[in-house]
Amino acid sequence: MSISSAAYNAFNADEPLPGDDEARYVDLSSVRGDTKIAQRLVQRIKNSENNASCHLLMGHTKCGKTTELNRAAFMLEREGYASVFFDVAEEATRQFEYTTVLLLTAAHVVDQLSTRKDKAIRVRGSSAKKLAEFLVEKQITTTGQLSADAGAKVEAKAAPGLLTRLLGEFGIAAQMRGGFQKSRAITVKIEADTRSFIEAVQELMTEATSKVLRAGLKGLVVICDGCDKLDLHATDEKGASQDLQFNMFVGHSADLQSLPCHIIYTVPISIQVPLGDIWEQTPEFVPAVPVNSSSRVLEQVAADGRAKLKEVVLRRLAVLNQTFEDIFSDEKQLERLIDASGGHISDLLLLVREAILEAQTDSADRISENHVQRSIRNRAREYRALIEGEYLETLVRIDEYKTTVNSDTYRELIFKKLVLEYICGMEATIDLHPLVAASDAYMSYSRQYR
Repeated sequence: MSISSAAYNAFNADEPLPGDDEARYVDLSSVRGDTKIAQRLVQRIKNSENNASCHLLMGHTKCGKTTELNRAAFMLEREGYASVFFDVAEEATRQFEYTTVLLLTAAHVVDQLSTRKDKAIRVRGSSAKKLAEFLVEKQITTTGQLSADAGAKVEAKAAPGLLTRLLGEFGIAAQMRGGFQKSRAITVKIEADTRSFIEAVQELMTEATSKVLRAGLKGLVVICDGCDKLDLHATDEKGASQDLQFNMFVGHSADLQSLPCHIIYTVPISIQVPLGDIWEQTPEFVPAVPVNSSSRVLEQVAADGRAKLKEVVLRRLAVLNQTFEDIFSDEKQLERLIDASGGHISDLLLLVREAILEAQTDSADRISENHVQRSIRNRAREYRALIEGEYLETLVRIDEYKTTVNSDTYRELIFKKLVLEYICGMEATIDLHPLVAASDAYMSYSRQYR
């Protein structure tokens, strides 16, 4: 009997764990520099008391940030805060701008507060109407025009959900998903009167916060996930290359910090700017888990990391009332998958899932060494496709010195996960992803270089 579909689906790397999922959640703090991410974010917000506050969360794509944010939102709700959670990358392309983030923030605050299970909080006053009228006046739609009927609809829809309906009915959502040129079109229209736009968003958020407090809650917390997926560069309408990440979190940091509520943004790991100086908050950092020893990683540290990631796998099997022996024919097979992942948690989930699929394809009752090899081979092919010739010299330097390199090339390497950052005790270090280090392109070049 082959391995069940339930076991395959248990390792879905695209499914962050809910905030209250104690069965599958593994606290990785001890192998991530003793940083309790969710707890620290919650404490930061509690320390802010009645003052608005902004917080940043940084880490590799799919390294577990959303799971930590889910836990933070759950804990905040339990502490008496109202949380609004959305992923900007699910509603826009990866070439969005600060205007997209602020528009989505306003829309989700209005929509999610009005649909709270315990007690609906309706932002229906002049502030919502003001922002909607601004969007109509600036003709921020797919076609660039609004009929008189559309204007009348906005006038009539000053009620909960108005802004989310506006986004859908008048095509702004489609505009956000249309690539950088369409994102630019929205931004150019808004920036014809940036001050009025920011003031309209601020007024809406002020009303929302006020109503949250009147409802007996401690404050409004907006969690904006997905900003870490923002591309590094895009070409604007004049053909010039724009540094999207710098523009967002440095150029428009004041706009993103101007909202009168508590807000958490995820940030791309590839920003090489001291954000703590600009945001007055050092970003919380979610590193990869050290699993392979090196000149900077002691074997015991790597062993501790491997043990924690093994627990991640076993917890997911336990939910299905299955054990390690039900899935793997040898303990060394899981060790190999952990080593190949480099301690990047979604890579581990993908590798286990792919090994299960290989076993299912062979109608095998358990994963064999051959299935593990095929799983690693398939994932290695994806990394191999990301290695460009211009990266090789920098990769060799990183492999030799285990330190960052302040360059555009390094930004691309860390953004694409070709190199991974770790915290081992009090020390930070980086290393090549094992699948990159084992690639033919890198091995051939490094032999020649050395």
